[in-house]
Amino acid sequence: MGKPQIIETDEEFCIFVSLGFFRDHLDIMNKHYIVLWMESLLFQEQINRNVKGAAQKNLNTGWLKKFLIPIPPLKEQQRIIEKYENLLPYISRYDDIYERLEKINNNYKEDLKKSILQYAIQGKLVQQDQNDEPADILINKILSEKRELIKSKQIKKENLSVIYKNNTDNQFYEKFDDGTIKNITEEIPFEIPDNWAWTRIVNILTKLTDGTHKTPKYVENGVPFISVKDISSGTLKLDNTKHITKEEHKILFQRCNPQKGDIILSKVGTTGIPVIVETDIEFSLFVSLALLKFNNEYIDREYLKNLILSPLVQKQCKENTKGVGNKNWVMKDIAKTLIAIPPHNEQLKITKKLNTLFSII
Repeated sequence: MGKPQIIETDEEFCIFVSLGFFRDHLDIMNKHYIVLWMESLLFQEQINRNVKGAAQKNLNTGWLKKFLIPIPPLKEQQRIIEKYENLLPYISRYDDIYERLEKINNNYKEDLKKSILQYAIQGKLVQQDQNDEPADILINKILSEKRELIKSKQIKKENLSVIYKNNTDNQFYEKFDDGTIKNITEEIPFEIPDNWAWTRIVNILTKLTDGTHKTPKYVENGVPFISVKDISSGTLKLDNTKHITKEEHKILFQRCNPQKGDIILSKVGTTGIPVIVETDIEFSLFVSLALLKFNNEYIDREYLKNLILSPLVQKQCKENTKGVGNKNWVMKDIAKTLIAIPPHNEQLKITKKLNTLFSII
């Protein structure tokens, strides 16, 4: 209500009841001055006083007749218009700056968190302790245990790898269990401390799988069936999930068995959201979610979650999320995600420091 527009056409037209019009029969008022008055706080305040409390918000033309308008001489009306037009570029510039500032105010918390996470995974957030067991030894322990599990057929066969830097040519190489060696120097995005190590996320996981690819039969009451919507807030919510029968859950749970301490990762639609399972309640996963299992004695779950949220992993997630509409971060690309791993003690220190900083933000 109260938005003015000068008629600039000679073409005849009619107006609906939602519009009213002013006509200066004597042609003694500057129409642009009247528009300025209607855009002023004085005019808007008079509208608010009259319309306030009305069920149907309607600006009665009878009220308009009583509205107060300060009238300067005609020549001063013109001077006011000219002054206003001279100020318009500054007002427009102010609007642009204000919008940019609002965007900064709205985004600064998330941007600051991203910056802190990037700082953390570059080994710059906490002081290095040279007495900590180097991360490459940590990763070799994980790989040795995985190879034993593969050998005993407790987990499926994987072509695991080790990333190392050749001191002769200062190039980074990835050596696979099948004997293949690949130069990956161009993939390494930044330097990390000497006691840290680069690896693929699949190498540190005891299990990487996704939920069922078939839509199950839903029931009114049963076992929770989780999809992306149930973790989109950044935490696992079981209060508005779909449910499946215990029998179907038992079958699905044999292949994909989320448990307390695991990480669930969104891979369809809104991809790259990691959530730590904090409940003992059993549930099953849909294909839109991946399950990450790992040994918490080697990999701190909070560090891994923050690592996935960091620009390092989120950039790879964005680059590898493919498709139109319901986009997908496929499992083979998730497995190849490049990550930086510090010694276990430093993982704990980083987690503690991040929790402190994020509580302040």
